[in-house]
Amino acid sequence: MERKYPHLTSPITVAGVTFRNRMFSAPMGGTDITNDGCIGPKSTAFYELRSKGGAAAVTVSECMVHESDGSHAYRLNPAILNSLACATYTADAIRRHGGMPSLELSHSGMFAGTYMTDKTKQKTMKQWGPMDTVRPDGVEVQGMTKDMIDEIVKSYGDVAAMAKRAGFEMIMIHGGHGWLINQFLSPLFNQRTDEYGGSLENRCRLAKEILTSVREAVGPRFPIEFRMSGSEFCEGGYGIEEGIEIAKQLESYVDILHVSAGTYQKTFGITHPSMFEEHGRNVFLAAEIKKHVSVPVATLGGLNDPEQMEEIIASGKADIVYMGRALLADPYLPQKVTENRDDEIVRCLRCFTCMAERAATSTRRCTVQQLVVDIRLSFARRNQSLVEFLRVSRLFHLNMKCISLQVHTRSLLEMLVLKSDLIQKLQRNMLRRKMLMQLLSQ
Repeated sequence: MERKYPHLTSPITVAGVTFRNRMFSAPMGGTDITNDGCIGPKSTAFYELRSKGGAAAVTVSECMVHESDGSHAYRLNPAILNSLACATYTADAIRRHGGMPSLELSHSGMFAGTYMTDKTKQKTMKQWGPMDTVRPDGVEVQGMTKDMIDEIVKSYGDVAAMAKRAGFEMIMIHGGHGWLINQFLSPLFNQRTDEYGGSLENRCRLAKEILTSVREAVGPRFPIEFRMSGSEFCEGGYGIEEGIEIAKQLESYVDILHVSAGTYQKTFGITHPSMFEEHGRNVFLAAEIKKHVSVPVATLGGLNDPEQMEEIIASGKADIVYMGRALLADPYLPQKVTENRDDEIVRCLRCFTCMAERAATSTRRCTVQQLVVDIRLSFARRNQSLVEFLRVSRLFHLNMKCISLQVHTRSLLEMLVLKSDLIQKLQRNMLRRKMLMQLLSQ
């Protein structure tokens, strides 16, 4: 079969690991995290589905490396019962479908505890950052001592070694979005006067030490990916010019440079482009950095159109494209692209329902969740209407809570999106589903 998107669907080998295509699943935090930080079974299924849907790599996010970060996120700690086992089950679940499991390691620094549900406890936590300061919300931050920096650097290596033991095939180090490593890289947060502050070389020191610690822990021929903000897009932060210099400083320590943008605290709608931003609004950052480095570069930011992603790879703007929300809306997007079924893709609206629901209900609800019944009614061939379909579906007592109509200009197809209660009914009675499809095909 001749593929419509040959560059996007071509494999890439990095540090001895071959990925089946250029479409990677971006870090997206799970929801059923246990109280002690273990990966819950729903999150394991969440990540497994992305691999089953064709993503070449699936990044589990975020794993906090040190006890000084109180965020309610994943932990990989031998002192926690089932911590290693849950990580192993998750890595195996991803790998069995052909995707490469990756684990994102992070520390929130002066914003530790951001995702804690107990906001009172969050306010009383001791916060650590590059230097003594007071956050905009009034929380005091203490500057990290050299001993504490050394301890955290070691913890990155320790957790990376455990991740490899669990079966993860790649490590992503989160160095962007205003978290700890980015706080040291950024003049917005870092005004230290010792070897970790001042010049760009000094501000990159912590990142280099962490990457060295991780490399010593995992050894050669094991991909290390560094996630960075190509630009912080805020006053006092660094721009693309300094982003290029940071990438040049770090490229010899990594196998992939993953170029994102902004900080959670100031530019959330740029880091996660909303529907009011162009698709791929941050791709230009990766394209600029790629001109100055020799390692593969990954890009992301509101991407869900295979034509656009093909052009990004074919033109050399990036080597890899990441998708987060796009794979929540349609986990099978990579498979559909590979099989030339791109007209069936359910597009992410970038409406932030998934973000809001994580805060409100600790779930990842999606407005246009994956198609349950992919019914194509081509008016050029059938005198069949959506109204008629609804009439027929009611005959079979299908409970439809949410209907979303998507019209694709190329194929003039109507797609019906049915919510999870319909999934359950259809799964319980396959005969009823078969009868429904037969009626629609007449």
